Amino acid sequence: MRWAGVGAAIIAATVDVLYLGILSTQGGSASQFLRVPFVAAFIALMAICAALSSVASAGRWRSLLLGVSAVGLMLLGYLTMFSIGLPLVLAGVLAGLGLIKTLGDARSSGESPGRAAVATAAGGAVLAVVVLLAGVSFTELAVRCPANGQEGGSGFSLLGGTYQYRCDNGALTISH
Repeated sequence: MRWAGVGAAIIAATVDVLYLGILSTQGGSASQFLRVPFVAAFIALMAICAALSSVASAGRWRSLLLGVSAVGLMLLGYLTMFSIGLPLVLAGVLAGLGLIKTLGDARSSGESPGRAAVATAAGGAVLAVVVLLAGVSFTELAVRCPANGQEGGSGFSLLGGTYQYRCDNGALTISH
């Protein structure tokens, strides 16, 4: 089922290109300037992992790559369900189907390779969750103020809770 990795990669890459294209036409606040590049890079990384899984020869590598891409795409898809999330969830499900097939093949080839494939898939899944949640948290707190004028906002960081920020002529004030 190597086609599942290819399908997941194509869907994720297409969503990534459309995401960047749509956001480049919108004039939004530049205060949280790292969020869009992080999300775009994360989607691209998930697409690359899914694509590489289709050419990986060893079951462990394939299960690691599919574990990363399946969980990363499904979690990001869930978090962004009202914008770009649905196709990302679909791509994650495709990668998950490929992962199930890969783990089944590894288990049928013997007990030790099967356990190793499950362990690497689980490790990849945990890695994807940690990278996504940490990246979203850190990009939430990276605020850039315009040199002139005033701007403010509020948000919720997974690591720090709720916060408010205010920019006054280039000076940033954050309160929790």
